[in-house]
Amino acid sequence: MSLPNEMTPGDVRLVATVTRSFHCANKIREGETFVFDHRGRLLAESSSANLCIGMICKLQPALMLAQDRLAEGLHPVGSYAHFDCFDTGIDHGGTGKVYVEMTLVDGRTGQEVPKP
Repeated sequence: MSLPNEMTPGDVRLVATVTRSFHCANKIREGETFVFDHRGRLLAESSSANLCIGMICKLQPALMLAQDRLAEGLHPVGSYAHFDCFDTGIDHGGTGKVYVEMTLVDGRTGQEVPKP
């Protein structure tokens, strides 16, 4: 499935929404978001989660794949939509754990664009 005809890559927002969080050292909480443009640049003013390099690094390959899919005219979020941070978790000697789900959002309307 491709993007809706009226939607351009500049309208795309890739949103990683926190689905679960516990003992996070960066105080990231469930429901917060990391928002990226179609080039994979973090839009800090649109994001609600605190900056976390451990999470951003885990999202980077998916953001590059999304760019490639957009260039082909495809929906940028495939089956690779769920990610976790680099922390091993408190049960394995880390400090905590954060999980996110990536979605495509129309930046003009704020509405999620469903996956194919």
